[in-house]
Amino acid sequence: MAFLHDEGELLVLDNAFSGRDVEVGLFDNSTDALAEGDGYSAISTEPDGADYAVQSVTGPTVTQDAGTTSVEMGALSYNVSDATSSVNYVFVRDTTSGDLIFTNELDQSYDLGSIDTLDLSNVGMELD
Repeated sequence: MAFLHDEGELLVLDNAFSGRDVEVGLFDNSTDALAEGDGYSAISTEPDGADYAVQSVTGPTVTQDAGTTSVEMGALSYNVSDATSSVNYVFVRDTTSGDLIFTNELDQSYDLGSIDTLDLSNVGMELD
């Protein structure tokens, strides 16, 4: 079995995200139940409001601390004032190709019918 060591994690993620434009959106994985081989087309539960839009991020930040390599999208804010659905995951896809890069669980499920703005600050992924 091969292992991707700390420097390898940093090299791979830095090369994958350096200068890349990505879109970050919301969805309900309780319903969609994405599998590893699924693409963006498998997501059917993005918020239903007309005010909702995916957020664009240019060159997500890649860092390494104590053996954990992280990709961070920064602070994101979503207008969900006219949405009625619930979300519990984010997706990150390549802006140019539309390819799904990764998904990640939010800290909780959010009922968008009860809030106008969803602010997120820790969107990303980690490799240990």
